[in-house]
Amino acid sequence: MKKRNFKGFTLIEIIVVIAIIGVLAAILVPSVTGYIAKARRTHDMSSGRKISEDVSSLISENEVAEKSFYASSKAVTAPLWHKTDPVTGDNYDLIVIAVMNGGSGCKGAFWNWTETEAEHKDFVDALNADLGYSGTDTKLPIKYQPKDAAKPVNRWFLCYRSDDNSEIEVWVGNGGSQSQGKGEPMYRTFPKPAY
Repeated sequence: MKKRNFKGFTLIEIIVVIAIIGVLAAILVPSVTGYIAKARRTHDMSSGRKISEDVSSLISENEVAEKSFYASSKAVTAPLWHKTDPVTGDNYDLIVIAVMNGGSGCKGAFWNWTETEAEHKDFVDALNADLGYSGTDTKLPIKYQPKDAAKPVNRWFLCYRSDDNSEIEVWVGNGGSQSQGKGEPMYRTFPKPAY
């Protein structure tokens, strides 16, 4: 009697291998997705810290820029956003000084800072010129998109609190509404990141 020598896999073996691959994929995909989101958040927080350090350096070295940044009439005329601090729960008003595009989804994209009020022009001009924010080679893309964001997060906002101008805050938000400045700050990236 002749023995048959089958080469290959049985259907059961193939099904078991596919099932094992499926289980491993179900375990790994959420982990990898979480790591990617964390890396994007970290990138945005790092960019927010860099922006804050650049601004602090500029206003400590340039008196004209400092006066323009802390212009006296801005408490009345500047765009005020009512925010709740996610860390402390305090309510406060946020004064937006300048805005910069951080995403490709904006129409008429700008990759340098733009003042929200004319009185901040000297500060913004110094920021763009002295610190090299002008031009397409200095883009600071916003990489993280929170799931609860109703609109695309595509703008950087340079701000401080109306009751305490000692700390510069950097926020990200959308560029949709033009009613107050150029969009709305939604999530703080520096200091004490809110997302």
